[in-house]
Amino acid sequence: MTVQKRLTISGTPELVSAFVGSWTGSMRQGSNRGFLVVAIVFFLASCSSPPIAFQNTSHRQTYSLSLGDLEKLQFYISRDVVAQYQDATGTKSLLLTRLTPGIATGAGPNWIKVSFREGGVDVPFITDPNQYDGRYWIATEVEGSKDFKRINELPDRFFLYKGIRYKVVSGADAILLFDVEGWERVVETRKVTEGREVGDR
Repeated sequence: MTVQKRLTISGTPELVSAFVGSWTGSMRQGSNRGFLVVAIVFFLASCSSPPIAFQNTSHRQTYSLSLGDLEKLQFYISRDVVAQYQDATGTKSLLLTRLTPGIATGAGPNWIKVSFREGGVDVPFITDPNQYDGRYWIATEVEGSKDFKRINELPDRFFLYKGIRYKVVSGADAILLFDVEGWERVVETRKVTEGREVGDR
């Protein structure tokens, strides 16, 4: 999923005329390479920064982001995740496609829950608090425990949903991504300590 902004093109009549004249001239010569290059440049310029990995120290702890702050961020999942469960009626599947957008619904010291669909399951992501700038990895609840576990560290790689174990057949190593520009808008609201000088006493 690519987040795009509306691109506004402005310029003098001479610039527009020169561009059109150059383009029509190249078309008369049977080549549209120049037009193609310009189109690609405009397309790349219209794209905002792609989502990047959400890191515990740089993006969360340094700015003491609360759940309210996290709820203002746009999160994404890094890759396709497929989990399946087989019963008498057939195979049931849970599917999250790469870069599906989600919003935070809960948070703890080393975990964040993200909802990717209204009314759907809240997916936990956890980080290692002992690791500097650890990423947030897709996780699951475990029977008999209140803690979350990274799915790719479980021997049988499952996702627990409504008491049922769904086998994760792909995406056990998915991580949490986020929109940098939205995060920057949130951290800009932080009050910066201006400090004190000796003469202020």
